[in-house]
This record gives sequence, structure tokens and C-alpha cells, in this order.
Amino acid sequence: MENQPLDSVSKLFYSTCDKFSSCMAQRFNPDLYHGDNNGMFTFHEMKERVEAIACGLMSLGFARQEKVAIMSASSPYWTHADMAISNCAGVSVTIYPTLSFNEVSYILNDSGSRYVFAGTQDVLNLLLSGIDKLPALKKIIVMDLNYKGDNSHTIGLGELIELGIQWKKSNNDVYAQRWKSVGEDDGYTILYTSGTTGQGKGVVLTHGCIRGRLEGTTEFFLRYGMVITEKDVALCFLPLSHIFDRGSCQLLAIMKGACIAYADKPATLLADMQKYNPTWINCVPRLYEKIYITFTEQMSSSPLKKNLFAMALKVGEKALEYRKDSQGGYNMSPDFDLVSKLPPLLKIQYKLADKLFSKVRALFGSRFRFSFSASAGIAPDLLKFYYTLGLAVVEGYGSTESCNACILNPITACKPGYMGIEANGSFARVAVDGELEISGAGIFREYLNKPEDTLESFTHDGWFMTGDVVEKDSNGYYRIVDRKKAIICTAVGKNIAPAKLENLFSLSSVIEQIFVVGDERNFISALIVPNFTYFINLFDRDNIPYDKSGLVFSEIGGVSLCVGVGDDFIAHPELTSLIAREVETANEQLESFERIKKYTILSNRFTEENNQLTPTQKTKKRVILDDYADIIDTMY
Repeated sequence: MENQPLDSVSKLFYSTCDKFSSCMAQRFNPDLYHGDNNGMFTFHEMKERVEAIACGLMSLGFARQEKVAIMSASSPYWTHADMAISNCAGVSVTIYPTLSFNEVSYILNDSGSRYVFAGTQDVLNLLLSGIDKLPALKKIIVMDLNYKGDNSHTIGLGELIELGIQWKKSNNDVYAQRWKSVGEDDGYTILYTSGTTGQGKGVVLTHGCIRGRLEGTTEFFLRYGMVITEKDVALCFLPLSHIFDRGSCQLLAIMKGACIAYADKPATLLADMQKYNPTWINCVPRLYEKIYITFTEQMSSSPLKKNLFAMALKVGEKALEYRKDSQGGYNMSPDFDLVSKLPPLLKIQYKLADKLFSKVRALFGSRFRFSFSASAGIAPDLLKFYYTLGLAVVEGYGSTESCNACILNPITACKPGYMGIEANGSFARVAVDGELEISGAGIFREYLNKPEDTLESFTHDGWFMTGDVVEKDSNGYYRIVDRKKAIICTAVGKNIAPAKLENLFSLSSVIEQIFVVGDERNFISALIVPNFTYFINLFDRDNIPYDKSGLVFSEIGGVSLCVGVGDDFIAHPELTSLIAREVETANEQLESFERIKKYTILSNRFTEENNQLTPTQKTKKRVILDDYADIIDTMY
């Protein structure tokens, strides 16, 4: 490997496996995988497993740059499949295992995927149920060592591995030539994001995108004392189908020779933290909130505990100021000696308070150094809470198109409320209209099969337009002001196109307007404006009484329309039941994470007059969020 430039994921993989062959690469619960290798792989063992899978694919006739989907929850086998596809010079296509067949078939057909790694029997059943609608699909590989394929469409992972072992005996040179041929311009993966119409866009990332991002990350981490080595352990529990954990856990660990520990499932996070004792994790804001809520509830279980914790927090908040620099950044580096900075009395108080804080830190294990937060903004007060306890939660910003974080807080100067500074090989700038634009390492090559969308996403001089409106302070820190794009990003990391939801009501006779809410929230909610004219006619026809003095009319487009009604009007059971039925019907057509969990029926229409609509009748998002902030908060 010394003579080969590390210009691909494949070459990085082999370089690490050779350099750290006896180091631990993966740990997992063997009971979930038929006792496979006692729940651990060294880098040498992982290389052998990956080679067997790759050779198994090649024995089936796998060609360069063919597409292979992975539809599975995160697991050691997800990583094996990903590296095997890469080493075959193939392109992985990631699919969330919870998607409906309609979503899955779109991704498979749009990408032209010939193979699918299916994580469970349920995923297999879903694919088989519509196999006739997947014309390009050649084979489904069930990610279970004991599964035996029972038809021409399926093969078990164990069977594929055995095929690969036999094929490699006489074709080792062919395989070696294949993985060594992978270069920076070859496609590595395609990840689908939500489009404004609800139709996903396949973001094509090349090996060069990954290599550039990883090299940039190495430089940034070295500059700010966040170095990762073969002694580190990352805990993988977020979906590897998303670029966040794929890049900041799996690929980063593989590049550095660090170990990846796989949680049994997201719900076992705290138990897995104890079991695997990670040095870093990636997390979304909602989980940080859950940990905070769980701990504060425990500390409130008795008056004594509650008072002690309150006193300790006050001391901790005073001590936290000694981590703060003149620009408002907090030094959360594990190497920062806070105690030595404190005045004598506060030092004594803090040492006592820290005995309580250490119990919270113990929830993260005894080796924990830092964690990353992304997918949505995390509340500044929540960050300060963790900082007070001595836990470094580092916020960053990125997207699928930027191949993970392009802006990140340096651990030596974390600034709550800000995404950070340009980082990891990227450059950032603010356009005249406030939109964040980025260039440098990691930028995606194209949207698959969508050349116009690709062209529209870049400036004339080649910078990617993120769609986010930002502000930059005098020290180079960025913070999001508003989202220029309509895409909603929930607190649990799901991207949702509001237009997809709103279009389901476009032909409704009972709902006139709907405004979908969910950015940085736990679920989707909505503000609903009934079709007042429809209900006026209905109530009058059926002699249903209502306060007619509460009706407000306005001339819109030369027509007199009802723009406001009384509270009694929107509270009538006939109206509420019809709207409930309409929402239920729409929800049946949506993925579970897209569904409207709560809604509020409004008594006033969105209009230009109240500044909630533009002249072209588009809703003004920020105005509506501000006008109805209290109502929205009550839904959460």
C-alpha cells in the first residue's frame, strides 16, 4: 500500500487493515448474530469477511459501478456489506429499513440497483411482495448467516460468503485488481434525501468526496486536540443509512483504526455505553434531551436530591465561566484543567459538586471524550447543562450533499447557539441574501438522473447552495437564522418535505389551508384552516346554530371570502370530526415519521392582509411560526 495513493475508501480500508491488523475493529452482541465470531472482529478478521462478501458478489457477475442497495438497521454486517461493495468498485445505495414499498421501489428503480442486502425477514417479505415491480433487481442477499435461499431471487449471507471463499481461491488476482482499480472519481455511494415535492433525490458521493472529507477532518481534529487513534472506540447506534453516522462513526473509525461498537438498538443506548465504554458517539438533539429529562427526573425523586442537585448546578455554572474565552466559546477539551483555574473557595465548592456530576458522566462510560450533535439545532441551554457537568457535546452542521460536517465547533471553543466554524476541509461564505454556500472537500458530484437539479444547486463559480440562511459573527462562527429550503428536519433526524403533506389536502373540500410544523421538533404537527365557506353552507343547510356575528369577510382577488370565524364555529363536532377524518386519510398515505401527530384548527385564514401570505399566495413561514408560537408550543 506504500506505493499507492489512498484515493479511495477501498485503499483506505486496506491500509488500515494492514497497519492495525491485530487491533479490534468491531464489537457487537453475538447473541443477535448466531454467535458470530464471539461478537468481535479484528481488522484482519474484518478484512477476511469483507473479501469473502466482495468475492461472493463478483462470483455472481458483479460489474464495476453496479448499484447495490443496503436496506438494514445499523450492524456489523452493514459495515461489511458497505466495504465489500466499495472493494468491488460498486456503488452502495442506502435505504432506511422502515420505508414503505412505494418509497423503496422508487429508490431501487431510480438507482437501477441490481442487488439488495436485506437486514431482516420483514425487509425480505416487503421486497418479495412487489418483486415484479423491481425489474432491475437481480438478487436479494439476506443478512443472516444461517438463512438459506429458497428461490432464484434470494441468497443468505452465509451462502454468499461461502461462494466468495471458493471463488477467491482461483480468482484472487482478479479481485485484487478490482479493488486496486477504484479511484477518486468512481462513485462510492448514493443516499436519497427528501425533495420539496416528496420525491427523493439521489445524492452521488464519490470516493474522492469521502477521502477529501476524512483528510480535512484529520487536519481539523489535529489542530484542535481531537485526535482519534486505534485506541478509541465509537458507539454506532444511529442509522448508517444516513451520512452522519456513516461518516462520523464508521468511516472515521475505519480510517483511524478505531473500534466500532454496535448498539443492540437505539433504545439500549445507555446500557451499551456501559458495555462498550466508547470514547466518542454521534447523537441527535432529541436523545440528549431524553438523557437530560431522565437524569433531572431522578434528581427530583426526593426533596433532598433536588436541592443538592440545584446547589451543585449553581456551583457548576459559576465554574463554567472559567472555561469561557473572550469570544463566548467554552474550552471543553478533556485536557483542559478547569480546577486549576478556579479561585480557592469556588475550587472547594466545585470539587464537592463534581462528585455529583461524575455520576452523570458515568452514564457515558469511563473513557468518554466527546460527542457530536447534528441533524437539527441543539438548544444552547441544553449544551450549557452538559458543559456544566463536564461533558463535551460538539455541535456541527452538514448535509448529505456536503458529505457530513462542513462546519463544526472546535472542542477548545464550543459556542452554544452556533454551528461552528468552517471545518473538515470545507470553505464557507454567506451570499447576498444570507444563504450559506460551501465549497472544498466533500461536495457531492450530482443528483442522480436529475441534471437540472444538480445545476440549480451550484453557483456560477461552483459553490454549493445549502438552502439555509445564516449569520456569521466576527470570529467566523455561523448560526442558522432560517431555512431557505422548505425541507423540515425533525429533532430525531428525519427529513420531511412539507409539500408532500400539503399536497394530500389540495383537493380537500373541508380544509382550505394547512401549514406543517416540525423543524427541530419531535414529530410533525399542523395548523389547519377549515374551508369556512363549506362549513357555513353545511351549517346553514342543516340548521346548525353558530354565532354569525363572528364571521369576518374580506375581498380577495375580487371575491368576498370568509377569512375569520368565532371559536364556537371551529369547535363544532361536525367540523372537528370531518377534519379529523381528512387528517387520518392523509396519514394513511405517509411514512410513520411524516404523519401529523397533532394539529390545531385555526379561526382565521392566512392572508396577505395579515402578512401570512406572499403576493403569490405562498405562506410566510417565519411570520406564521412567530404569530402562532404559543399555539405551536402547546402541541409539543
